[in-house]
Amino acid sequence: MHQALLIDEILEVIFGYCTESCTLSRAGRTCQAWKDPALDRVWWRLASFKPLLDLIPGLLCVNGVYDEKSASCFKRLAIARLSLTNCHTLCPIISSAEALQTVELDLGFSTVAFKTVNRAASDFISTVDRVSSCFTSLSLRGIASGQVMNSVGHISRLEALHLRVGTSLPAETLAAISTFPCLRKLEIHTSHIRPEDFRFSSSVCFPSLESLDIRGRTNSIEKLLQSMQSDSLAVLRIDIEFLVSTDDTWDGLFTAIKEKTHASLLQLTIEHHMDTQDLPLEDDTPSSSDTTPTSNPYINNLLRTNPNALLNFEHLHSLSNHRELRQIVLETTPPILVRDLDLEHIVRWWPKLQHLDLGSVPTFDPRWMPKPTPAGLAVLSLGLSALETLVIPVDIAGLTSDAATKFAKNPNSSLQCITLTALTPPQQSLAHCLNHLFPSVLEIHGTLGHEEHWDSVQNHYRLLQAS
Repeated sequence: MHQALLIDEILEVIFGYCTESCTLSRAGRTCQAWKDPALDRVWWRLASFKPLLDLIPGLLCVNGVYDEKSASCFKRLAIARLSLTNCHTLCPIISSAEALQTVELDLGFSTVAFKTVNRAASDFISTVDRVSSCFTSLSLRGIASGQVMNSVGHISRLEALHLRVGTSLPAETLAAISTFPCLRKLEIHTSHIRPEDFRFSSSVCFPSLESLDIRGRTNSIEKLLQSMQSDSLAVLRIDIEFLVSTDDTWDGLFTAIKEKTHASLLQLTIEHHMDTQDLPLEDDTPSSSDTTPTSNPYINNLLRTNPNALLNFEHLHSLSNHRELRQIVLETTPPILVRDLDLEHIVRWWPKLQHLDLGSVPTFDPRWMPKPTPAGLAVLSLGLSALETLVIPVDIAGLTSDAATKFAKNPNSSLQCITLTALTPPQQSLAHCLNHLFPSVLEIHGTLGHEEHWDSVQNHYRLLQAS
């Protein structure tokens, strides 16, 4: 045998191409040197949970059904993460765990196993709710039945609920969830529910909510926020859908955010992406009238879409008094149009920001020419002393070494990671600029397609740091 075949790392690569456990089992019986690497790969890819369960002392299985009385080892289980398409037979014994706090169930998207999986999920959730007094967190993913949703609507002591079930969530279950007195974290999809179908109670509606992750239409999210009674919402993540193809607008949504989160909001994330066919089709080179804050060259070219679909910086004006904001993420396609003047507003409105993400230029298309300049970066450097991460499109064309070294040095900057996207590849002058403005940066990232240039900037930046 060649000596190379006695090296575990080489054997692991070779065995990685073996897809059948019987082949690996035969390889493991070939010699002592191959035994451990082959067995490692056998246990790496198991067709079911049964081999693992067979290792548990005293656990009995009769005719494919596990005996709950022999499952004492699960009594103190605190977290259960199950894919019910593969292991719904385990539900009866795991659901009897008296210390379960967190349950995460993957229902899958198969219509073939829909009834079996959802019946097991409904029984599992109901049993855990009855048996475990510690049960406070539930996560569901996949296609859920009405029976499962009905079970969820009765677990009023939940503190965290994540429902990634798409259109499976009915308005009635959402109304029931809104009355849970201790619910602090909620993740839901509401795109399929019309605002007029929301039936929130006027007496109790999300009284304790602190974190909301929601996908839906702007008017639906607006109604939910306006109905919410909690005054402690600190984390808000919004994923907008159907804005392009409807007459929805951003205005009402931002009004609701302003009114319901004024004193509490710490983190705000807004995500909205438009398909390629919905993006601007004509050249949008700014004209002389394009210098006013309300002008957006993108809007004039949305020939087939809702003219209100683009997120503008003007929408953020309503949040100017949210002084406690620590994180703002605007993941939009195309990216939100901001200028150096807007960056001055950001510094004045949200001085405690630690993370600022204004999106990335998605392509080298000149219609999406970034407006912020290195001078705008200087504004952020001097105005946001607590900023640790920054993602921003920037126009670096024409930045010379002389201009870069004229920026005031800021030794108090806390920035650790910066991502700059530009249409032109960066020059070494950018390293000088960043060294003056953000001397503590550990990572510098740039536009895809210009990786070598950005690596060169980071290397030169390291040399400047060391000098």
